[in-house]
Amino acid sequence: MPTATDRPIADALTAIKSRRSLKEYLQTEIPKEWIEELLDAAHWAPNHKLTHPWRFHVFSGAGREKLVAVRQASVRWAAEKKGEPASEEALKFARDKCFSAPVLIIVSMVGDEKKITDQENYAACWCAIENLLVAANARGLGSYPSTGDWIDQNFVGPVLGLTEKERPVACIFLGYSEQQAMAKRLPVDKHTTWYTQA
Repeated sequence: MPTATDRPIADALTAIKSRRSLKEYLQTEIPKEWIEELLDAAHWAPNHKLTHPWRFHVFSGAGREKLVAVRQASVRWAAEKKGEPASEEALKFARDKCFSAPVLIIVSMVGDEKKITDQENYAACWCAIENLLVAANARGLGSYPSTGDWIDQNFVGPVLGLTEKERPVACIFLGYSEQQAMAKRLPVDKHTTWYTQA
């Protein structure tokens, strides 16, 4: 197993610009302390009034089996909305997805009755997710954040033990990857307006 000294570390701008969503992973185990490092990077994200709204739920090894039933339940729910049964292929895909990466991290958030605070907390969670994704890339790991019905409709809530004030935000797939990804971004000047005069 690699040690901490074997790991690469990219500078911040390189890690940001080279990060891409990768969906093909090796099943190589990731040491717990490496995951803890990424979670630590995540929780340094900006959050207004230091609400620390994020919660991290880490699934690896046999623990990923806990996600299969809820992911398949969301597939059945989506099929029923269309008035059709869930196909065996779709159910198998849902199961396989839970084991497609060696580590799955579900990020949930503590909501707030105040709309503006709730929006700030949600934004803070995505800042934390981006921190984790960039840190993973800097350390030579692939990742991607995912949502979908099983997250958006809170099928995972019972597995995570979420209270009524909490809701899931995204699932991060994490692992070593040999998948090649190309950078695809428009020039930033297409989205920038400069104000230099009063």
